[in-house]
Amino acid sequence: MRLGVIADDFTGGLDAAGFIRKNGVETVLFSGVPSKDELAALGDDSAAVIALQIRSCDPDEAVRLASEACDALLSASCSMIYFKYCSTFDSTPKGNIGPVTGALMKKLSVSSAIAVPSLPVNGRTVKNGILYVNGVPLSESPMRYHPLNPMTESYVPSLLASQSDFPVYLIDEKTLREGGARALYDGLTGCAVIDAENDGDIAMIARTFSDIPLATGGSALAGAFAGVFSGKAGKADAEKRRIEGRSIILVGSCSAASNAQCAYYRSLGAPMVNVSVKECLDSLQEYAERLVAEAEKCSGGYPLMITASKSPEERKALDESYPGTDIAALTENFFSLAAKLAIERGFTRLIVGGGETSGAVVRASGLKAFRIGREISPGVSWMYAGGTGFALKSGNFGGEDFFREALYE
Repeated sequence: MRLGVIADDFTGGLDAAGFIRKNGVETVLFSGVPSKDELAALGDDSAAVIALQIRSCDPDEAVRLASEACDALLSASCSMIYFKYCSTFDSTPKGNIGPVTGALMKKLSVSSAIAVPSLPVNGRTVKNGILYVNGVPLSESPMRYHPLNPMTESYVPSLLASQSDFPVYLIDEKTLREGGARALYDGLTGCAVIDAENDGDIAMIARTFSDIPLATGGSALAGAFAGVFSGKAGKADAEKRRIEGRSIILVGSCSAASNAQCAYYRSLGAPMVNVSVKECLDSLQEYAERLVAEAEKCSGGYPLMITASKSPEERKALDESYPGTDIAALTENFFSLAAKLAIERGFTRLIVGGGETSGAVVRASGLKAFRIGREISPGVSWMYAGGTGFALKSGNFGGEDFFREALYE
């Protein structure tokens, strides 16, 4: 196998798989660590993306699961291991990117790796080590309000160093563009954060480092590596497939982008219901059954959207109203139940907003391996398994009309 990706959540895995498929490498996305036989069935020039749920869990658990995934990929003679994390990084001092990167370095017996979180097509860039979101430093962007990983620091080398037991360096854009990145990297022990402001920088990094055993970063670089390996950078046709049938939309993300997408969907006159914390606490199963039954009644026009998206102020008010309740966990349990019920009742198209919610939906489906289909927007593609189509998006991805676009692809 040419490329093996370990993703820190499911939408991140789908994000990477879409970029890799678009760049000419046949790709299978796995939910959780696959068996050796499942990996052995893939071709020598293919890619496997293993989506874990390790972005916000205990670091020791993240290291354990990532190490298991790495072992599985190595059993399939994988040439490059790629640790994929969010392009806006996990900027908490106790985050998992550093520990997992360190563990993979030890697993592969290498003394160095690279870190390239940039995803220029979605406005995530790094210049002089500072991570920008649509031109705004990360710590000044709406990501500073993230409910699980509030992002309050923008300088990536400092963020990574705070989590790591290895040295962290910066290779700036001048060094990269003048061709000096590899020589500098070869003299380092630790992890090198590399500036990347545009797709040309990403492509240069991929060409320069295509032979290293371990790389880390966002989906753009994973796709660029695939383009180097296949010779079809950005030129591959996605699978032209569409699953017909009833749709349901489940949105757990509270990001600014998701809130705007939900508001736009509502403005179309589409049916929408907001998840009630009280109803979930009173009877989770009965409440999920009632809302899925409501979705079944929607015929023609737009399908029902069930959403838990809220503004930072609304989230704060809920926390104050229900002290001691893990509202995030409660709503994910609700979405797991709703997804399972929807599939059992014949819904064949599930459109989901939010990384944690997407992971919950996939686990509830019981499906483990997915083929990648058409790209809806950068970083978001349809995927298929067991007669069901899934469009899963990270909270911050997609344009304002994403949900309408996904429905009528």
